[in-house]
Amino acid sequence: MKIASLFLLALLPGLVAAEEAAIRLSPEQAKAAALNLVPLESLASSGARRLPAQAVVPPARIEILAAPLGGMVVAVGAAYGETVKRGQMLARLQGPQLLELQREYVAAGAQADVATESRKRDEALFADGIISQARLSATQATERQAAAAIAEKRAALRLAGAAEPGRDGRGLSGATEVRAPFDGVVLDAQAQPGARVEASALLFKLGRLAPLWLEIQASPAQAAGLAAGDAVAVPGCKGEGRLTLVAPQMNPATQALLLRAELPNADGCLRPFQYFNAQITPATAPAGGAWRVPNGALVRHLSQTWLFAETADGYRPVPVRVLDETERSTLVAAADGAPVLAGATRIVVKGTAAVKAVWLGIGAAEGK
Repeated sequence: MKIASLFLLALLPGLVAAEEAAIRLSPEQAKAAALNLVPLESLASSGARRLPAQAVVPPARIEILAAPLGGMVVAVGAAYGETVKRGQMLARLQGPQLLELQREYVAAGAQADVATESRKRDEALFADGIISQARLSATQATERQAAAAIAEKRAALRLAGAAEPGRDGRGLSGATEVRAPFDGVVLDAQAQPGARVEASALLFKLGRLAPLWLEIQASPAQAAGLAAGDAVAVPGCKGEGRLTLVAPQMNPATQALLLRAELPNADGCLRPFQYFNAQITPATAPAGGAWRVPNGALVRHLSQTWLFAETADGYRPVPVRVLDETERSTLVAAADGAPVLAGATRIVVKGTAAVKAVWLGIGAAEGK
């Protein structure tokens, strides 16, 4: 391995010089290689590229449903992945804390009734001049405090999802139901029948599926020329999305750039956390043009990808950058600083191995 590396280093000056000179093949070499050339204009592309993506639910479209109070889960009405309707019962809880909350509501109601009766009596006594204004004001303040207390208990019952018992104590059940606040899909379900939960324990995570976000991974070369507003298409989906973000920084774990798109209506063609390939079409074509070429037209050398363009005196290696790669073809654009190629320029799409061999000095060039 070390000998091969030293040999390559020794060849580098000659290789660099060879890159600048035209590559010539003898008629015999060209015939043996079965060279095939096509004009670039026949391979021109809009620059659309297919990149790996994942569908995710936007954080603003997710809601967490937690246990309002501690208790036991006695029934579950929905499971992971199910679609639910607004108001649908998701879980029923029962426990002493709920019963205590209902009892406190009944007690607060009784105190409010007593305070109201006291205020009415003192108003009558004050009108007859029997009690002072201070006594009436104190009674009125007590009534206001009692009204605030029962309002607080009523709000607590509503937050817990528990029914309001009657003022006589009828209807005490110690049970409450957690219901879906909107139409959506259960993204997570922690509630299990018979499980005991504490207050604020996660029971369900609900998400709205319109719109969905598409999180796309791209290398810096693949993301070059892409910007917010570019069209994004997903196979099988009728609607078209738009790029909303091209992250300025690399992901330290994957060494990729995050691109985010929004798909307004998935139409059931995508599911949350599904992986797929998204096609992004930039609003502006790459400078110098983009071409979708057969994979056989490309060669790799010195950590760079090259095409061989036909010239008047042979073939010239042209550096390109890879934007997208499939099993049969690759989307490429001119590398930074590379000369602009005219559409009529013909490139080698078959027989590139023979041209590369002559380029690197492995094969015999014309006249040698």
